[in-house]
Amino acid sequence: MTIDLVNLRATSLFLQKTELKFDLLSAVEELQRQIHLEFDFMREARVMDTIAQHLQRLSRSVRVPRSVPGLVSQRLMVMTYMDGLPLLQLKDKVAHLPQWKREKAARGILRRVSEAYGHMILGEGLFQADGHPGNILVQHGGRVALLDYGQSKQLGEEDKHAFAALVLAMNKGDKPAISAALGRLHVHTSSRDVNLLSEMAYGMFDTRGKVDPFDKNSPIARAAVEKFPPDMFFVLRVVQLLRGMANGMGIDEFSTADQWAPLARQTIKKAQKKDDKRRRQQRVQQAQPVCDLAATATPLQLTV
Repeated sequence: MTIDLVNLRATSLFLQKTELKFDLLSAVEELQRQIHLEFDFMREARVMDTIAQHLQRLSRSVRVPRSVPGLVSQRLMVMTYMDGLPLLQLKDKVAHLPQWKREKAARGILRRVSEAYGHMILGEGLFQADGHPGNILVQHGGRVALLDYGQSKQLGEEDKHAFAALVLAMNKGDKPAISAALGRLHVHTSSRDVNLLSEMAYGMFDTRGKVDPFDKNSPIARAAVEKFPPDMFFVLRVVQLLRGMANGMGIDEFSTADQWAPLARQTIKKAQKKDDKRRRQQRVQQAQPVCDLAATATPLQLTV
């Protein structure tokens, strides 16, 4: 694995200098930091159990395994059994159904998976960052089970709020707000053109966007991404995986920004309430009377 990561870093540096105007090095360094955590089963169990609790409200549509108490160590983890069909095997299983039923089922599965990620990222900021089809099971009735929490990420509050602002801006199609939100996320580019930055944002952070980095007309080719925040790499990865699911299922015009907009509003509203509470507390503290030291101090008496 170490050799693979070294080779990946070297390849990324080469591509960054010759082909892709994107900060690949930051992404690879973040992957290196996270991939070593994948072998810490005690951490994985904690993350999995925490996410299972966070997604309890979605239990009718999404299931997350839980660890078995007393059967978790650094080298071994036992979890609750999840039945279901791996997503990649679903196509053959439903081949006999009418096309409209297959399309309806596919949309339902994609919606449930995307909803789960929206709640993880914009809710507590803790999310499973390895949502490829092999880690998704489809259960009876279309409910989905999300597996493998070795690669997971915890977003900071500021990044979560900035991403929520970006989601709302993309949902509204507000290009100046999209550009401003990218700035809050510390995505640094060689261009300030709001149209170009908007196109870039949809390609990176919304499933309806399309970006071919090797296309000379792509936004990344026209405006280099000079610095990409490492903490947002796995959010970018989640969106790309969801886009891949949508394309593989033949679903057009599916937008994570549209689906996640209500969650983003809740995130921003909670942040505003916290800020208002903090400001009120500061005003109360500032309004408290300050003792007049000159009036209350005991006169100093000298003894000769």
